[in-house]
Amino acid sequence: MTVLTTSKAPQQFLSYFKNKLLLPDNPELDSRVSFHTDLSLFSFGDTVICSPFLYDYISQSFSNIKTVKGEQTYSPYPHDVAYNAALVGKTLFCNEKYTSQAVIEEAKKRNIRIADVSQGYAKCSIVAVSENALITSDASVKNAAEKEGKDVLLVTNEGVFLDGFEYGFIGGASFCTDDEVVFSGDLTLSPYTQQIIDFIAKYNKKTVFFPGYPLCDIGSPAAVY
Repeated sequence: MTVLTTSKAPQQFLSYFKNKLLLPDNPELDSRVSFHTDLSLFSFGDTVICSPFLYDYISQSFSNIKTVKGEQTYSPYPHDVAYNAALVGKTLFCNEKYTSQAVIEEAKKRNIRIADVSQGYAKCSIVAVSENALITSDASVKNAAEKEGKDVLLVTNEGVFLDGFEYGFIGGASFCTDDEVVFSGDLTLSPYTQQIIDFIAKYNKKTVFFPGYPLCDIGSPAAVY
């Protein structure tokens, strides 16, 4: 596994992962979020669909994955959310109207169900704990997920930092592996700390966080396998 993220992620988070590819900023996005991975690409693990400015960089970095050139994202909303979809098991949560057609088409090829939600920043709003469970800060995502038969923990974004904004998103401050959910900073800054830890443990995963550091929305790092 290689983590796709930004050099602007906290050092303690970056140091936790052995294999990582640090991505350049998206020049067409608001500088406050131009480094957010989830605004410039979507990964199915073996296939990455990305904004054109990333295509050469990613395709030249990996020989074992497929890279697809998608739409260019740019600020303001909703033109920045083409890749901000969350894959939870065999369900893709997204605002379908604004999601990249390349992402939608690839999902359908894989027999992945599309769960349309009103929240354009779906990926930012979701921690995909397992194939059948997620944590979200968005009510529309919660309702859609429950209709899909997912177990859902609803929280708020309180305690999540994003410079230049009132708050960041809990999903954007996390990264999920097969056996861990890793947060970018100190999870105890969230008033839902224990509920989050208990919910993750229910699915036999470990919660990793970094005490004493801000819980930053770093734009939902992605992974390739």
